[in-house]
Amino acid sequence: MNIALFGATGLTGGLVVDRALAAGHRVTAVVRNPDTVRRKHERLTVIGGSPTSAGDVETCVRGADVVIHCLGVGGKGTGKPTTLISDSVKATLAAMQRHGVPRIVCMSNVGANGSGPWLVNRVVVPVFLRWLKPIIDDKERMESALRASALEWVAVRLVGITEGAAKPIRMAEDGKGLGFTITASSVAEFLLARAAGPEFLRQTPSISN
Repeated sequence: MNIALFGATGLTGGLVVDRALAAGHRVTAVVRNPDTVRRKHERLTVIGGSPTSAGDVETCVRGADVVIHCLGVGGKGTGKPTTLISDSVKATLAAMQRHGVPRIVCMSNVGANGSGPWLVNRVVVPVFLRWLKPIIDDKERMESALRASALEWVAVRLVGITEGAAKPIRMAEDGKGLGFTITASSVAEFLLARAAGPEFLRQTPSISN
């Protein structure tokens, strides 16, 4: 596959790059500073640019078979309102339509649109409201943009991402009954599987370890 990737410099995105290349895929990634991508490979193309710039996004998406969108705000965010993710996904969807790219796989959050266990929605989110609410609000805008699109999409709702090896994945449509963390390696595996597989199209599966 030819994969267009956003968020390649993040923990999860970097692992998606590694696993995709190991599987024989080609990866094109747009990043703000190409020098931060230390991995060099003949099947990896790194484009310097912005994930919200229509021109840069179009350059990344052109010729792709699928888009994997791992962009994040970094850590727990700043606590300030943000439209980074939804703006980037909207630009990506428009570019996909123009170039006939059929599918996008995105990272979302457990807690978006009321998903997740009672403890997340009534305890975790309120306690960390300052940081989490702007992120979840933007992921909800992202999910709305996906639902309004005619393209194939999967929005994978995630709990807290940690470092570590891939582990067995627990999954729930509504996010209930999950653990509180998942390793980035587990996420990368799941995202790549959704890039090619028929499962969960136009759905929002929630996963944890």
